[in-house]
Amino acid sequence: MIRVAGLSKTFSSGWLHKRSLRAVHNISLEIAPGETLGLIGESGCGKSTLSRLLLKLLPADPGGHIVFNGHDISNFTMKQMQPLRRQMQILFQHPDSAFNPRQTILRSLMEPITLHRLMDRGAGEAKILELLELVGLHRDLLYRYPHQISGGQIQRVVIARSLTLEPKLLILDEPTSMLDVSVQAQVIELLQHIQKQYRMAYLFISHDLDLVRHTSHRIAVMHKGCLVEQGNSEAVWEQPEHPYTQQLTQAFKAFSSIMKP
Repeated sequence: MIRVAGLSKTFSSGWLHKRSLRAVHNISLEIAPGETLGLIGESGCGKSTLSRLLLKLLPADPGGHIVFNGHDISNFTMKQMQPLRRQMQILFQHPDSAFNPRQTILRSLMEPITLHRLMDRGAGEAKILELLELVGLHRDLLYRYPHQISGGQIQRVVIARSLTLEPKLLILDEPTSMLDVSVQAQVIELLQHIQKQYRMAYLFISHDLDLVRHTSHRIAVMHKGCLVEQGNSEAVWEQPEHPYTQQLTQAFKAFSSIMKP
């Protein structure tokens, strides 16, 4: 579904004395339809920057390539990207910030349908009701405001809104970090069900290696802007090759053993 080769991003600051920071360096990866690639790494290693580069929300440094669904979009302009936006969606870490607090949930869910002119209002509302049922929410919630529903409910609404556009690629940027453990499990189960139904490609970004291990087919480990290891989830967990990955797995295994009753 998406293939990336040699992708980098350098940020510059200062006027008289320019300083440069290479946030992402020479990244190459691919995600197939129906597959989840887990992206793991400590805070500040470049995971979120990479996700925005994949969606071309940030311009990459010259030389890298992004191929999405068979099309090389490396040099696409914002205007050329517009028809593809509905096929590439992202769920951010703070779902409550994804909504206008002055709009009802119904109006927020209708927004992408109206923006992309997908269907008339009647058909749009019918589509929304269908998606609400899919994510396990009642229609009464449509007339509430974001502050009137729980964190788990708002995350499900965010998922429903992304599905209105029927995307082929969904980037999940720490989608459960703001939820308690029981709600996390429900949201993960929902995402896996949706993936099987629509055969979407997922990029699952997290700093929780154990969570990524259980939700992803493959794992990519990021450290200081570089991908230091990629492989099958169980292989990376059981036999990590890079020293940084070895430190991560040892830390998580030690923590898990302490937490066991």
